[in-house]
Amino acid sequence: MAQQELEAALRRDGENKARAIWRDVETEAERLRSETAQVLDRQQQSAAVRRQVEIVALQEATLSAARKRAQNCRLAAESALAQRLKALAEGLLEEMALAGGTHLFQALVAEIPDHPWQRIRLRRRDEESARNAFPTAEIQLSEGISAGLEVQSADGRIRII
Repeated sequence: MAQQELEAALRRDGENKARAIWRDVETEAERLRSETAQVLDRQQQSAAVRRQVEIVALQEATLSAARKRAQNCRLAAESALAQRLKALAEGLLEEMALAGGTHLFQALVAEIPDHPWQRIRLRRRDEESARNAFPTAEIQLSEGISAGLEVQSADGRIRII
């Protein structure tokens, strides 16, 4: 019997040691799972932060591009409006100049102070009136002037448009 008891005791002892080893292995496995879960959680949080930073940067870039496109559209619209208004104003100035003729030109000349003006720039239609009003001045014809005139002193320091 002693042998059976010894074998049973050894079996129990072996089983207890196996259970203890198994518990240790399970404890170690649980600890590793927990550490792995924590590492994975930190990595996911870090990835979420990076993703959020990238989303914000992308939103800012998209918003900036949209603002730039809107600004370009607005500038194009303003430029087109300015061109249309300029063309309309030039047409109206032309009509006023033709309707007012010499009287309008003389009224403009009357507003200019007396001075020995050296250069006069104006439209071709007003050339004769300018030669009468400024007989000693150099007359320069310019189609860039819609109506009226530009006078300049000899030294170029005084200029009236």
